Amino acid sequence: KSINIDYPRLVIPFFDKSGEIFAYQGRAFGNEDPRYITLKIVSEKEKIYGLERIDFNSHTYVVEGPLDSLFIDNCLAVAGADLDLVNLEPSITTVIYDNEPRNLHTVERMHKSVDKGYNVVVWPSDLDHKDINDMVLAGYDDIREFVNSRTYSGLQAYLEINKWKKT
Repeated sequence: KSINIDYPRLVIPFFDKSGEIFAYQGRAFGNEDPRYITLKIVSEKEKIYGLERIDFNSHTYVVEGPLDSLFIDNCLAVAGADLDLVNLEPSITTVIYDNEPRNLHTVERMHKSVDKGYNVVVWPSDLDHKDINDMVLAGYDDIREFVNSRTYSGLQAYLEINKWKKT
């Protein structure tokens, strides 16, 4: 879309594994629409944030948004990209989708991640925060401990997802 009027934004650079910038994302500070504007310098590269700082041999966390990824060590953000494009070892990867129990697409993606052998975080039903960034803004301080305490795989993950979802 053409943007005739815009708002102040946080500019987030995306680097590839070698440290070269391939995209920029502007994130609105409020609820302005569009909330994100992404400009890709190299169109062939997928919008995956944090590639330059990941140790692919250690346990890796994957979130949806770049800001969320800053609060957990060894964390990538898929930023609208498909998780399959990252080529991570499922047994040492935890995927953290946004807390959207009414979003059928999110629930389906969680099931697909479990199908492929990934660990997934299932949010507590009484948590009102949409994502990790919202939790930090609300005062949560040990995000990694929270994430690890809500991580499931296999049949237990399916059970927890089905208890959490509201679709």
